[in-house]
Amino acid sequence: MKLYILLLLPMWLFSESLDVLIENAKNSHNSLKTIEQRVSAIDDEYQVSRNFADPSISLSMSDIQFDDPTKRDLEPMQFTSINFKQKIPYFGKRDAVSKKIDAKKQKISLTLDETKVKLVKAIKISAYSIWQIEQELKIINEYINLTKQNIELYSAYGSNDTSSHMSIMSAEMTLSELRIKESRLKSSLVGLYERLSYLSAMEVKSVELDMDVNTPKDVSFYTSTKGANLTYKIKETTLSEANEDIKVKELDSYIDPVVQVGYYHRDAFKDYANIGIAFSLPIYGTQDSKAEISRKLALAFKSEVVDADNSIKAQIIQTHAKLLSAYKIYDIIQNQSMPQIEHMFELSSSSIKNGDELFLYINLLEKKLTLDEKSIGIVAVYYKTEATLDALIGEMK
Repeated sequence: MKLYILLLLPMWLFSESLDVLIENAKNSHNSLKTIEQRVSAIDDEYQVSRNFADPSISLSMSDIQFDDPTKRDLEPMQFTSINFKQKIPYFGKRDAVSKKIDAKKQKISLTLDETKVKLVKAIKISAYSIWQIEQELKIINEYINLTKQNIELYSAYGSNDTSSHMSIMSAEMTLSELRIKESRLKSSLVGLYERLSYLSAMEVKSVELDMDVNTPKDVSFYTSTKGANLTYKIKETTLSEANEDIKVKELDSYIDPVVQVGYYHRDAFKDYANIGIAFSLPIYGTQDSKAEISRKLALAFKSEVVDADNSIKAQIIQTHAKLLSAYKIYDIIQNQSMPQIEHMFELSSSSIKNGDELFLYINLLEKKLTLDEKSIGIVAVYYKTEATLDALIGEMK
């Protein structure tokens, strides 16, 4: 046990708190930077929406004579012109498009927050899994040492009959199983630290956690704040974007005038200018059809918002029930089962020191190990479930 503590001491000295890992991930993780660039792109899209469409300029030369193309003073119809054309959007169209882009930006910003929530949840669950395995390794290492010591004691004090030999063999098999389990846990621990390092965007060697089990918050705390759920808020923003799209499509039915100004130069006659206005004619109902499509999509999104609200409430109640169950199981193990098995273990351990009842001791050792693992496991389940509840209400800490 002392050797195990000495090996872990360097890790404890350089352990990171969960808060540090979470903050570093929120500031540095590449998946977040990708979405941040998309949000920045929306700002540029907004600026574009405030502009008019690009004007067009055309140059032309009329009435070119094949006999002498350079002769430009034969008749009044011979001119060289430059024309400027600009589409003028109907008042309100640009504002409608800008509001739609604002809603789109809000949705992508919420997607960024949702990714942060998922990242925080994944970091917590990985950290709690690491804690679980490290605690199990401590116990297994302790039991390995206890089993080895008692095999040595029993070999020294015990007789050489068949029963004694079978007891020692049974203890040695238990020792082998403990070593196999230890090897598997160490292998899993390496993978979990790699995953935690990726999630937190920094190299992690050890994690500092406070894993005291406290009375869970009432379910009403979570149901009253379910509106902060990022999936729900994204659905709401998607509906807002759809409503803004309806306004854009409805305004498309209004005619956008196209103003054209031209200057005409003639070599032998006076120059002159032309001014013209053109209109598109929405006579085929295309704009109305597009607006109707947008209305139907908005109704679908509205139904999704209602469904998301009901679904999140159900998830919260179900997850909270799991949290309460974990708390009750932990209480039973710590306050009922554990005191009994420890008392039996102490009595059996005292008997082994006198060379008696090794088989019973090993049986109790296995039961105590199982109970210790259940205690550690249920604490991990408690905190993982709490992390899931926090994610359901949009918690990013």
